[in-house]
Amino acid sequence: MIEESADPAPLPPLAPTRGRRILLAAVVLFLGGSGLVYEYCISTLATHLLGNSVEQFSLIIALMLFAMGIAGLAQRWMRDPDRIAEWFVLLETALGLVGGASAVLLYLAFAWLDHFRLVLYGLALLIGFGIGLEIPLLLRINRAWRADLRDNVGDVFSLDYIGALLGALVWAFVLLPLFPLDRISLFLGLANMVAAAVTLAAFWRYVRRKVLVVGALGGSAAALAGLTLVAPGLVVDARQQLYADPVRHHVQSAYQDIVVTGHGRRFALYLNGHLQFDSEDEYIYHELLVHPAMMAAADPPRRVLVLGGGDGLAVREILRWPSVERVLLVDLDPAVTALARTYPPLVELTGGALADARVATRAAAGVSPGPPQTVTKAAERPRDALAGVTRPIAEVALMHLDADAYIRDIPSEWDVIVADFPDPSTPDLAKLFSLELYEAMATRLRPGGVLAVQASSPYATRGAFWAARDTLEAAGFAVTSLHAHVPTFGEWGWHVARRDRVPTWDRPLPFEARYLRPAPAVLAAAGVFPPPIDRPPTPPRVSTRLDPWVMRLYQRGEPLVGPRVFPGGGAER
Repeated sequence: MIEESADPAPLPPLAPTRGRRILLAAVVLFLGGSGLVYEYCISTLATHLLGNSVEQFSLIIALMLFAMGIAGLAQRWMRDPDRIAEWFVLLETALGLVGGASAVLLYLAFAWLDHFRLVLYGLALLIGFGIGLEIPLLLRINRAWRADLRDNVGDVFSLDYIGALLGALVWAFVLLPLFPLDRISLFLGLANMVAAAVTLAAFWRYVRRKVLVVGALGGSAAALAGLTLVAPGLVVDARQQLYADPVRHHVQSAYQDIVVTGHGRRFALYLNGHLQFDSEDEYIYHELLVHPAMMAAADPPRRVLVLGGGDGLAVREILRWPSVERVLLVDLDPAVTALARTYPPLVELTGGALADARVATRAAAGVSPGPPQTVTKAAERPRDALAGVTRPIAEVALMHLDADAYIRDIPSEWDVIVADFPDPSTPDLAKLFSLELYEAMATRLRPGGVLAVQASSPYATRGAFWAARDTLEAAGFAVTSLHAHVPTFGEWGWHVARRDRVPTWDRPLPFEARYLRPAPAVLAAAGVFPPPIDRPPTPPRVSTRLDPWVMRLYQRGEPLVGPRVFPGGGAER
């Protein structure tokens, strides 16, 4: 390399034409947005695969920023001013190839490799290093026309930050809602190579090793284009590797990865790799989630609010009660409720509970229930049934927004609220088990109304289960807790809560259940907690937004402390 003198030699003569400067400005603007989208794409994919969005976004963005800082130091060894444009084109080529292939490579690594996190964080460091080299090289290129440091820094950084804003907006409102993550990264990588080609054309006279640069750019573009063509098949094979049963249906929504697996008539639903239900035994879970609350309401339940539960199975159980007039299902992801309305096996499993519902989606900034859809039932008398006579039995309306936002923003009252939320494994899910939300729910219940909460496993996550009860009691509820063994879940638990008194099962089931039979005896047994799953002898743990005890206890779990009895054991853990 040529040593850079104290007064760097100017770049080879090149007229600072308006067109050339506009091209460079466009490249800087694009790179500001693309770097941010790479960070979001990798972080979102890591969240889908590993869970805990706060942890993944924090670690990956921090690692990329660290690598960007190291790149700022490393660029000092790129001393030859005559090769700055050449290095920049090669950098954008390499960044396009690695960044573009990153989502596919990560998905394949997750399916096939044991040490996935090494690949994940290694790619984050590598891409961050490439992004960190861009700005110093652009500053040195721009110095040819903007020798004054203030003007040079102002030009490059202002365009870079404006590009970051545009990239964030495009990511949130265009890319993520419309395209799968592997497509996003592949398209972005190809766009990076277009930026490299634009720079190469604009600074052609600055490039000495033209054959090398053109060959690298063309070869990388061809490789990424080929990967774009074969990626769908690779991703399908990798996805199947993650599940024991054949994958029968897949949807990538803006919020999560939705997979249906199964053999024959039996199937299971997974969200981001976590089992939501198995058709073999889901009735145990949903009967205990819904019917105790319906039985404990002061008056025959007419209006029921379901928070979460976009698969429609809780709604199926609710609609079995003749008194029900209206059910409102609030679920964040329209893709899940669309699956419940259109995927034939799930429609059959739900009994068509959502098949006729008109879906209204609205951003969390503005909430509207939309027009409800009447659910009808064929007349029971053979003569009327043959004539096609039907009678309305309930109204079902759907809303797609954060349930927390719905509770806070919509003034309405319900006889029963069913909170079928995911387990509190992350901060954004822990808020759904918080004191603030339970207090808000209390204001939405009619006098004598009942709140039912799924609360994870009293065995595997015993502390979190009882912390949810502590939090309900701190919100002013009297609580009865239940548990049962669901074969595909293991030991599972629920809380049933009323404001005025301890819930009891005063109302008989108006139909014959599959699991709650006879209901009083089954519920009496479900309310008995043996010592290993009973309330621990610790102070009450009230979970709030600022102090999410339920999440910390859930993540801690319940370690096994007994002697090992399997081969290779023998010692206390």
